Amino acid sequence: MTDSPTLEATLSAWEEQLAILERQATAALKSARRLRKAAQEGTIASVPAAVAAMRQDAEKLADAVATVEPPALDVAASFASGAYVEELAAAAKAADVRLIQRDGRITAFPVVVRLEPRTQGVRLGNKLEKRLRPSVLIGELKKLQSRPNRFNARSFLDRLLRAYAILAPHWQPAKTEEGPLIALADLHALLTLWPQAAADYPVEEFLCDMLRLNRLPDSRTGRGHRFELGGSTGTKGDKRLSAFDETGAQHDFYAIRFAMD
Repeated sequence: MTDSPTLEATLSAWEEQLAILERQATAALKSARRLRKAAQEGTIASVPAAVAAMRQDAEKLADAVATVEPPALDVAASFASGAYVEELAAAAKAADVRLIQRDGRITAFPVVVRLEPRTQGVRLGNKLEKRLRPSVLIGELKKLQSRPNRFNARSFLDRLLRAYAILAPHWQPAKTEEGPLIALADLHALLTLWPQAAADYPVEEFLCDMLRLNRLPDSRTGRGHRFELGGSTGTKGDKRLSAFDETGAQHDFYAIRFAMD
């Protein structure tokens, strides 16, 4: 982290400045309403004082407006340097949110966090957030983490099975023998052939689903196929995919097979 002010500190200072402006605007509005009320009621004697008060508040408001300048913030540079991620990590720690940074990925299981410099936003799962203040973003992340788990293991397995059958053309799903081990990396690649699909379902999201599935080992497809995870660093090609759970523990995934009992 550099010695320059953080985004959080810069926005906090600007917020205080804008609070002064808001109070002055409120005072000017009250003076204008007082003057309008005098006109409505015909209290002529109070008009000169009301006009004077309104002019005075308006001058103070103009002075306050003149001092307002947008803060010097370079979001792209903050993203590129890693300074923004450091701020996110600090805000997460303060909010008791476990943010995992490994292999160039950021996760707060089951939410994947992705910086998007082009849009100057941060994607939390599938939601693009333009609110970049670290404390606000982490607050939203905490809400997403607390949502009920809506993972549908059967639906996910059905989707995997369709891709699996393409990559294992000689396996017959209706028979009882086990299918071959197919690399999960290859399955994800097939599931996301279209560019938009790859953007909507990045490997980080896929791995979060794999973590959920791994916690439900008795799950089956709609047709009754069981699944088995296998493979190791000795698997040909070593297409290991690593995910990190809410405690920061690493889980490695290699391949999957299906079978009908």
